[in-house]
Amino acid sequence: QPITLSPEEFFPQWKALNVQNLKVQEVVKGVKPLPLPEIASLFMSLHLAVAPGLDNNPNNLVACTTFFSETTRAMLCLVRIETDPQDRTQLRLTVASGDQYLTFELKEYIKEHLIDIPRVQTASPPVPVQPQLPPAAVPATYNDPGAMLAGLL
Repeated sequence: QPITLSPEEFFPQWKALNVQNLKVQEVVKGVKPLPLPEIASLFMSLHLAVAPGLDNNPNNLVACTTFFSETTRAMLCLVRIETDPQDRTQLRLTVASGDQYLTFELKEYIKEHLIDIPRVQTASPPVPVQPQLPPAAVPATYNDPGAMLAGLL
């Protein structure tokens, strides 16, 4: 669930999660070359609340969400994207949460939505045409009125 944090709430959490596996960072290549507002829209569609102004760099984006599961309480998740305006096909993605597995899976989930996977347009295979069977041959007895009457007797 998206959550909005003030700088006073965000930065202590960000620093507290600076533990191996609770905060993971990856340079992601092959990214769809999206402008920052479109990345923000993508994040909102993934239920991440974009927090404008938390990062002083206008090329970066910060987002927050909480994750609920059957076994854990609401878990705060923090995300930071650092983009290079000269090369929009790569970025640095940092994800942090109180659970190493959640951190990893959220990072992978976001990556899946950022990476540009070429889709090969293939022609669908032709649908085989079913041969039209000639109408079933009607036995001659059905065309002969005498034979039809004989069948009634």
